[in-house]
Amino acid sequence: MAKSSVSRKELESDPRFRINPEALDSLFRTHQIYSYELTEIPVGKIRRYKNQKLSLLTDTDNYRYLVNPDSDENKAAYQRYCKDATNTKDNAGRSEEMFQALMAQFQKEPYDPQKGIIIVDQYNCILDGLHRSCIFLRLFGADHPLTVLRMTIQHGNRIKLLHPLFELKQALFHRSG
Repeated sequence: MAKSSVSRKELESDPRFRINPEALDSLFRTHQIYSYELTEIPVGKIRRYKNQKLSLLTDTDNYRYLVNPDSDENKAAYQRYCKDATNTKDNAGRSEEMFQALMAQFQKEPYDPQKGIIIVDQYNCILDGLHRSCIFLRLFGADHPLTVLRMTIQHGNRIKLLHPLFELKQALFHRSG
């Protein structure tokens, strides 16, 4: 992979935010980062791109579990998520209890980017902070403004094609609904 335009040191030394070191390792291992900016977006504009599928946060197992943790289906899906090898790389102790504790923490204290920033790409797809994003969506709704770190990264052609179609589908759905 070619050298990134943004260095690890540059991201680590920016006083406006903090990135979990394991997440930073993963970002530099898997992406070429061209630029970054601190910006504010409605939490409902955050997307998830996984397994070549673009989706809303409300369509994730994480969010469904938050909305109805007593559902056996939601609980089982979130437990599978916690055990998935790609999800345990940066947090081997991922569990329902940790997610509930994080939810309780954010009900008591405000989100502080200097304690741990949510990171999205240029298409507002989550790179780090899926759990936190789902919590804010659940607590405050889709229009709640959220400070995020937006990184411009190298992507394959698939998301470049998917993103405009996805946004058009969402606009048409909300206009007709």
